Amino acid sequence: MGVREELRDAILGTLAKGNDPLDGFYTTDETKESILAIVISGRHLLLEGPPGTGKTTLAKIIAGLLPPMRVVEGCRYNCDPTAPECTECITRKGVYKTATVSGRHRLVRVQGSPELMPEDLVGDIDPVNALQVGIHDPRAFTPGKIQKAHRKILFIDELNRVPERTQNALLQVLEEGTTTVAGFDIDLHVDTIVVATQNPEEYAGVERVSETLGDRFERVRIGYPSTEQEITILKRYARSFPGVKFGDELLPRVVRIAQSTRNREDIARSASVRVSEATYEQAQAIAQLRGRDTVTEEDIEKAAKISLEGRVQLAPDSPDYENPQAVFQRIIRESRK
Repeated sequence: MGVREELRDAILGTLAKGNDPLDGFYTTDETKESILAIVISGRHLLLEGPPGTGKTTLAKIIAGLLPPMRVVEGCRYNCDPTAPECTECITRKGVYKTATVSGRHRLVRVQGSPELMPEDLVGDIDPVNALQVGIHDPRAFTPGKIQKAHRKILFIDELNRVPERTQNALLQVLEEGTTTVAGFDIDLHVDTIVVATQNPEEYAGVERVSETLGDRFERVRIGYPSTEQEITILKRYARSFPGVKFGDELLPRVVRIAQSTRNREDIARSASVRVSEATYEQAQAIAQLRGRDTVTEEDIEKAAKISLEGRVQLAPDSPDYENPQAVFQRIIRESRK
């Protein structure tokens, strides 16, 4: 059974029990349904949205749906012991140990950056091994992230920070499910689903995903969570400090501060959910520094100022562009009720 069939069965089985397969990822029901439809149909998924909207969390949740898998221990291509595919496992003729990989570890992550080279994805020659066994021997080849994602989820974070030349290295695996390496007698089947993310084009350092590559993905846009969902995220994912009380009645204030930066013309980069998480955690730290065991509104305001200054950017045409602290102070003040 391939990765696609395993995911489909896992998702449908979870739904049959009345549970949410994407529990822990917070967005609209419509968006969740779109994501599940794409994954069940075995298509590759491209998540578009600003930082801090849970895209990486979603990829981990999807991988976590997969059951444990048996592999040939030490195999660089995650060969199934009952049907080995790589040359190294085939030549061993069944003389090998096996190991089990849990579902949550069936995820291979690639961090997109301008420095990411095609060889990082498709592999390259190891010069030391090539001298020992010969340049055309498969053992001289070091597999890349694509081959390591065989029978796993390949997660590419910030795909539109990857140079176009490197993007093109993905085309064969997305189209044909194989990777061919020039100069080697290697034509490996790669059973994987790619989950990729991209930030909106207005963010610095991003490139456009090529039309040819983008056509291989189903694209879903991820927005910010609702107020209630963002509060739930704080309770579920943010750290709570032992011995410090953070009253539930104060949580909406934390979220209001972050949300008030979104959809403002004078702000180019708004506060993500990470700002809410940082404010929540730092407010507890400030209470401790001030010798108290209970967080106050004053602690939240001080923590929010720190979080906003480190992450939020004003638009160049903002009249307060040279004095962002004034804007942040105004946002904090207006969030009082």
